[in-house]
Amino acid sequence: MWFETSNEAERITILAKAHFDVLVVGSPCVDLVFSGLPHWPVLGQEMYVPGFALSVGAIFNTAATLSRLGLRVGLLCEVGNDLFSRYMLEEIERVGISRELIFVRDYPLLSVSICLPYEGERGFVSYADAGRGSASPAGELLSAEQHTGSEAAAHGFATDMLAALEQTTSEAAFLYVYPKMRPVLETLRQRAMPIFLDAGWSQNTLTDSCFTELTRLGHYFMPNRAEAAMITGKQDPEEAVRELAQLGPTAIVKVGASGVIAYQDGELFHCPALPVAKVVDTTGAGDAFDAGFIYGILQGYAFPDALRCGTICGSLSTTAMTGTSAVPTAAELEQIRAGFV
Repeated sequence: MWFETSNEAERITILAKAHFDVLVVGSPCVDLVFSGLPHWPVLGQEMYVPGFALSVGAIFNTAATLSRLGLRVGLLCEVGNDLFSRYMLEEIERVGISRELIFVRDYPLLSVSICLPYEGERGFVSYADAGRGSASPAGELLSAEQHTGSEAAAHGFATDMLAALEQTTSEAAFLYVYPKMRPVLETLRQRAMPIFLDAGWSQNTLTDSCFTELTRLGHYFMPNRAEAAMITGKQDPEEAVRELAQLGPTAIVKVGASGVIAYQDGELFHCPALPVAKVVDTTGAGDAFDAGFIYGILQGYAFPDALRCGTICGSLSTTAMTGTSAVPTAAELEQIRAGFV
């Protein structure tokens, strides 16, 4: 099942109802990563750095890590006919993510971020086409690592993609909380499976009046520290995670080198990061955590052990450039996990 559309008519062929271990819904983008900055860029000055990588990022990081862990992953998204979209399709195929749910439009859908890792953090400059027929500027669709996608952003959520969703089953689902994802969440919530949510860095989205309502449709909510603070107004992650838990889902706050803090059934959990020899690039570490945690839950592990699976994946992802170059296989993850059990 690979969907293509044209200006004249949509061509949709549904061969059979597809089943996946994890259904991932969202929009990938191309990341241009420059590493080894001696200092933050200065206006009017050119800077050369020792490291560069080209990769696919955003929600692709989670999907690719899940695939690396041996799970069958369906990525429901749309791409265009531009150079970056063709590269994304090549990478999606290379890492073993199914192309059955990918909609290829016959017009450009550029989506690219320049990532600048520096002193354990990173900055982004991003661009995404708003999509054909959209009245919204591209900037309104973006967060630091994730955007809602062209057709979805312009029209709620593309009807052909929703039709494909109806023909898909899975053991779990993962997506970012965005207003345009409402019909997706409402459809998924009717199914007997866990829904894992993350929050892209977008002030408009995190402060949107419907954000809390949409978050309640999930079972696990996994923002980072800055996102949690934006949502709750609490700078202390322990206070933030307790308040997030009031929304309904199990709350997990990613706190970088300190690991994660989680709150479930009235109990607070701390899971430290896995020590690594050298942090090279933190881009996508949170996405890798998401995948490791989802893997742990689907394996039936206890909650603290599933958190450990997440921190192993997130920590290892920081040891190489891009979010997926250094994520483990299931065998590698289980070997490390065995040392903590």
